[in-house]
Amino acid sequence: MSDLERNRKSTYDLKIMGWILGFLGKYRDYFALSLLLMIATAALEITVPYLIKVAVDDYIYPTWSKAEGGEKTKRALSGLGKESRFALADGEFLVDFSKLSSSEKDRIERSGVLFSETKYIMVRPGEFEGTDKQEVLGIIARNSALFEQTEGAAFLAHSDLESLPKGEVSLLRSKQIERLKTLVLYVVLSVVGIFIFTSSFTYILHYSGQKIMHDMRNHTLSHILSLPQQYFDRNPVGSITTRVTNDVNAINEMYTSVLIHFIKDIIIIIGILVIMFRMNVGLTLIIVALTAFLAFTVSIFRMKLRLVYREIRRTIGKLNAFVAESMRGIVLLKLYGKEKRNFEKFWKVNMENYRANIQQLWVYVIFRPCIEYVGIAATGVILWYGAIGVMNLDLSLGALLAFLYYVRMIFRPIQELSEKFNVFQSAVAASENLYDTLAEEPEVSGSLVPTKTEGSLEFRGVWFSYNESEWVLKDASFTVRPAESTALVGITGAGKTTIVNLILKFYKPQRGKILFNGTDIEELSNRYLRSNITAIFQDLFLFEKDVSDERDGPAAETTKLSSGETQARSIEKAVRKNSKFLIMDEATSHLDAETEERIQELINSTTSSQTRLIITHKLSTLKNVDKVIVIHKGEVVEQGTHEKLIQNKNIYNTLHEFLRKTAPDALPSSSTGNLPST
Repeated sequence: MSDLERNRKSTYDLKIMGWILGFLGKYRDYFALSLLLMIATAALEITVPYLIKVAVDDYIYPTWSKAEGGEKTKRALSGLGKESRFALADGEFLVDFSKLSSSEKDRIERSGVLFSETKYIMVRPGEFEGTDKQEVLGIIARNSALFEQTEGAAFLAHSDLESLPKGEVSLLRSKQIERLKTLVLYVVLSVVGIFIFTSSFTYILHYSGQKIMHDMRNHTLSHILSLPQQYFDRNPVGSITTRVTNDVNAINEMYTSVLIHFIKDIIIIIGILVIMFRMNVGLTLIIVALTAFLAFTVSIFRMKLRLVYREIRRTIGKLNAFVAESMRGIVLLKLYGKEKRNFEKFWKVNMENYRANIQQLWVYVIFRPCIEYVGIAATGVILWYGAIGVMNLDLSLGALLAFLYYVRMIFRPIQELSEKFNVFQSAVAASENLYDTLAEEPEVSGSLVPTKTEGSLEFRGVWFSYNESEWVLKDASFTVRPAESTALVGITGAGKTTIVNLILKFYKPQRGKILFNGTDIEELSNRYLRSNITAIFQDLFLFEKDVSDERDGPAAETTKLSSGETQARSIEKAVRKNSKFLIMDEATSHLDAETEERIQELINSTTSSQTRLIITHKLSTLKNVDKVIVIHKGEVVEQGTHEKLIQNKNIYNTLHEFLRKTAPDALPSSSTGNLPST
């Protein structure tokens, strides 16, 4: 990738991130509260292993060791605090290694001081009161051969505890047991706090995630509804549906499962490394090296996973589009026996999605075990070097246990990174799809809203092509006067429906102008234009419930309407709208004669000031038409009344003669000059 392409990609990613943050900003208070609760959770999770270390080192496992006597030992131990060093009567010293810093341990080790392998526990009679103190002094006196006393403290080898009764052992260690109980209480409270904080920030996170997803869906669908017709021509229904449903879900999953948890994991890793460095630098550096290796491994797979998930999102959209199209056309598939052929096409589309998921599976199979094995290796390294450190008195047993626990905590988010990376890459691909959709320019609308509407229409030299290679309309010019009833006639593919699409501004002509009420429609507001023009098409769609129809009741929500009923209801609604301009594009093709006559009566009962443009192959549906416009191969070839066009002996007459021979009942009466009602 060149530097220019890399910069463009970086800019593109920043734009996507800015777009996503725009939705998060509205709920930043929820985000901030979740973040605070998550930080508290992370702090408690880090605290628990350290409390266990303190319990083991200070209250459970003996940490005092005896050092040989002599001036060398005295000089080496001279800088230690009084709480971590005691001088014995025979010149030897007892040292508490759990309270020594790493630098103090290194200095003592370099001095060559030798320590015995025997571990000692310390008893301070002064910490006891009343009878307990007297009993402790009595135990020490009765077992003076076992105890070494100095400076108000007595030391007993841990192995010698077995020679004392259990009651005396419990009394000697009662202070440690009391402190241990307090420490255990802190651990329990920490665990309870982790549960409460985790539950709280998880609920708040998912609640705000649902809010964000709700807003994002509303914004996405609102924008899609504002797009020009060309967008819907380029993109299948299934792909558009995927944008609003699956893609928004993928982003929500990233927000609730990855984003906050990623921040939490970073805080935990940083906190753990700080504590581990304080306990043992060398062992921590080993963990850092293994973590760096994992980071390198992740970076290798990152780009591969991104490409794979982009392909998965593409194939999912293609799959949804194919299934949606098949379900819409299921009647035709069954009618023409195309189920097998349709399934063969589906098999190919499904195979693309299968291959994309198999690629993801291979990456996943390699990626996840690599992380797991490195985590296991890290545990083994810590156990090996940590055990040697404990035996050499370089590391306390509690610190070793804490290291093992912390290593699991560090590698746990990295081990989960494969799943999180799946979610993240899926969300990245979904974000790109959504961002590209929202980057589509909305439908262009003028701003002019005239105060008076007459209903006139004029085409002036209009040229139009869908693909810029073949003209559908060629220099089309005609006029429809206010309150005039005009028929638009031509064979299939002549350009009749295209004229309707241009009138409604679904498309824009490459040349020429279209005027409504004498004003270029490009200057008119789309809402104004479409509110004053009612169009009824051959292929209709009724929503499950139209609140504008007062006659719709509970039954309308569940009753399945036939094509004719659907068409009749749509025409009735359109006529009741009583707009200034009515367009009927093969609007009565599904109606029986009786229903069509009822619809014609309803149309004729409306105001006579309404302008009507009727597009049809079925000439019998035209009645009292003032003018007929004939379209042939995108050109306006004839205009005039029915009788005049019959006399011209041109295309209209040819069409008339064809219908006279094939469907005489569909012909208009040539004696009256008007097309009959049906």
